[in-house]
Amino acid sequence: MASNKDRIMEAAMDLFHDHGFQGTGLEDILSSSGVCKSNFYYHFKSKEELGLKVIERKVQEMRQAVLEPSLGNANLSPKQRVLGLFERMLSFCEEHACRKGCFFGNLALELSDSSEELRKPLSRFFSEMEAEVESCLQDGRKRGELSLQGLTPVELATPIVSLLQGGMLLTKAHKDSRAMRDSIKVLTICMG
Repeated sequence: MASNKDRIMEAAMDLFHDHGFQGTGLEDILSSSGVCKSNFYYHFKSKEELGLKVIERKVQEMRQAVLEPSLGNANLSPKQRVLGLFERMLSFCEEHACRKGCFFGNLALELSDSSEELRKPLSRFFSEMEAEVESCLQDGRKRGELSLQGLTPVELATPIVSLLQGGMLLTKAHKDSRAMRDSIKVLTICMG
């Protein structure tokens, strides 16, 4: 059976993803987790501290479920690793009827101007993803597998992560996965 702390974390992860950080009240978290207010404050000083812990946990989950099996999978070619990232995120979108979007992208849009403390780990996560994409692109270029259309891995890594985030955002906005599918087509052309 999950501990009260884990129940709070799980409830907050789902609610933040579905309703945003600011759109989720403490009462929503308590009701969803079945934990009382005093128990919440036993584990967390504030909702913002909970937000930090939720982001940390989601980063770990994302590494294990998405980044390591795609970008970090040395058994795949560099091109397959980057495409695998997009394909995994496309699958996530379709599994959730194109309504959730990216947990990190959603929070970054919502919180980047209102909470520096929560913005920083989101920024670190995207920087980590950019670095992993860049590493794949460098590997692909060394192997002669990727032309990158004359761009360097450094020049292309951030736009690729932006393409992923934009595809997920439009998939959520349109409730249709076409934007992610089109992003995969553009990615294939960009990598060469």
